Amino acid sequence: MIHYIEYKNINKHKWDACINESTNASIFVYSWYLDIVSENWSALVLNDYEYVFPLASKSKYKINYLIQPFFTRYFGLYSKHKISEKIISDFFYSIPEKFKFIEFCIHESNPIIKNNFDLKEKKYQILSLEKEYDFIQKEFSDNAKRNIKKAIKAGLTVHSGISPEKIVNLFKTTKGNELEVFKPEHYKTLIKLMNECVRQNKGHSVAVYDGDTLCAAGFFMKSNNRFVFLKSGVTNEGKSKGAMHFLFDHFIKENSNKGYQLDFGGSSVDSVARFYKNFGAKDCVYLQVKKNKLPKFIKWVKSLKS
Repeated sequence: MIHYIEYKNINKHKWDACINESTNASIFVYSWYLDIVSENWSALVLNDYEYVFPLASKSKYKINYLIQPFFTRYFGLYSKHKISEKIISDFFYSIPEKFKFIEFCIHESNPIIKNNFDLKEKKYQILSLEKEYDFIQKEFSDNAKRNIKKAIKAGLTVHSGISPEKIVNLFKTTKGNELEVFKPEHYKTLIKLMNECVRQNKGHSVAVYDGDTLCAAGFFMKSNNRFVFLKSGVTNEGKSKGAMHFLFDHFIKENSNKGYQLDFGGSSVDSVARFYKNFGAKDCVYLQVKKNKLPKFIKWVKSLKS
């Protein structure tokens, strides 16, 4: 039987054991990660944590709704057992009626659901690092190769172990301030998340310097033989000297031929996806699910604000 379990009653030991053994394990849904990005998250659980499905919710004007939190890509159903179309459909039918608006994404391994949800395809980019660097590097675009050579010629250097605070500050000052969706609390969450990854030996930072000046930095999370690129920042000078191409080239070289995959964090934005594909990355498609069960009047008000 599928149970809806509130945060205070979730057995995190059993939860994480289920995620760790899942065929589709993802860093986004471990309990410690969810604790940081979504306070008081809840879940749907089948039997004794055989299948688990995280839920992140918010409430406004006494209306409860489900969301995809910042710094996560998707949720969905996780298990070491087969995930069939029927079982994922059963889970979606088990979402409590109190949630009147639903909008989140599900793992690409989850079958397509047919529960009267609006579905939208989204993409991220992934690169296998299983082969030797020389083989992977042959698939780099000419543009990537030119920028890497430019960075080497400019004398840029790569260092590891830069603090999360410096990475987030670089992102904030070079890109974040342009994004209205980023609020002060999001930067605090991001730093907390990075620090926890480092504490658990699941985080790796890479910085590129032009002399003594930091010109690019990125943070990668590691879980279940996959590196997930979380966030980065690059100065205008760094862009002109190929710093981000240099950063990814270094990371790929350091981690190739070890059985890993590099998950670029992903984007359905063409320009961002093109940058990742410069390194031979391929698209991976997953789904956003959406359902609006709000009263008609509230739907009308919401449409005026959208």
